[in-house]
Amino acid sequence: MASQNLIGKYVRSRREASDLTQDALAAACQRLGWDVSRVSIAKIETGVRAVNEAEVVVLSVALSCQASDLIKGITIEEAIHLVRQGRSGG
Repeated sequence: MASQNLIGKYVRSRREASDLTQDALAAACQRLGWDVSRVSIAKIETGVRAVNEAEVVVLSVALSCQASDLIKGITIEEAIHLVRQGRSGG
């Protein structure tokens, strides 16, 4: 299955650097008002689940970072590949 998002590996990296479990990240997102499960966090981290812009913002707040921190490592080639797959959400 092709990846549906490009930030998953950065979410995982930030989560692990913050010494959070997937359950703890899901709980932090829930406290912010996003009803998300540990399973959904796992799917985001593995690229199985797409994320929208609003979810990127919530994830960044829950991870105490900027939204740009979750996307700054993404290359134009990766972005174009995902767009060409038709999985960009638009």
